[in-house]
Amino acid sequence: MLGPNLAGPADDAGRALGLPALGGAFVLSVLAFAVVAAGALLLLRPDPLLLARRLATGDGPLQPAPRTGTPAALRAVWATPGGRLGLCAVVVSHSVMVGLMVMTPVHMGAGSGGTEGTTLRLIGLVISVHVAGMYLFSPAVGWLADRAGRSATVAVGGLLLLLAGLVAGTAPPGAAVQLGIGLFLLGLGWSCGLVAGSTLVTEAVPAAVRPTAQGATDLLMGLGAAVAGAVGGPLLAVGGFRLVAVAAAVLVLPLAAVWAGSRRSLLPATPGR
Repeated sequence: MLGPNLAGPADDAGRALGLPALGGAFVLSVLAFAVVAAGALLLLRPDPLLLARRLATGDGPLQPAPRTGTPAALRAVWATPGGRLGLCAVVVSHSVMVGLMVMTPVHMGAGSGGTEGTTLRLIGLVISVHVAGMYLFSPAVGWLADRAGRSATVAVGGLLLLLAGLVAGTAPPGAAVQLGIGLFLLGLGWSCGLVAGSTLVTEAVPAAVRPTAQGATDLLMGLGAAVAGAVGGPLLAVGGFRLVAVAAAVLVLPLAAVWAGSRRSLLPATPGR
């Protein structure tokens, strides 16, 4: 939540190092990723997956998991209504979120009318609010997924994504408050889709397949976000931020179709579904 507000100081540091405008943010990111990588390599011992397997099967040596191909894992996920809904929820939620989020700073900077420093600070605040929506309420989203059900939580997430597109998509570049509200709703909708969708994916397959199934889902999620981010620029250039929001709303339609098709199958499932 605090990271986006470092854009201004990082830019100043980058300029002091002779880097192009906004280049300091990349230096800061490299340092942050280096710290995280070192922490994972040095401190994440033993491997959580291997430890969980040993606890489940008895006290034996930590052994690598048997390999499961990504296509096979995806087929196993797609074979169940819950798995299909979970996969679509994760991919669509992440794609919509990235498509709108990455174009928001461009939208704000293109016609804000303020100084560069002021614009960077406003962008940092709006993105911080967005990140708060993504992560701050995730425990409550998990509680909702357990109490109201995964399918219902996915539906709430889809509605929030649509509402976020409406609020943010109608905001002019300088309307930081409206954009902040829209981006907060966007993050909250993403949280609902990711938490409930990931749960549905892991519940759809046996324990031995879950790591590969989740990894394959994350791969598709990343690819969808990459396409959404790449397409967002041309859409913004052609029709403005409103067109980006409309395109994001269109992406929710396949999720709605899968949700409607899966809903009846999930009704007699165990509590939480």
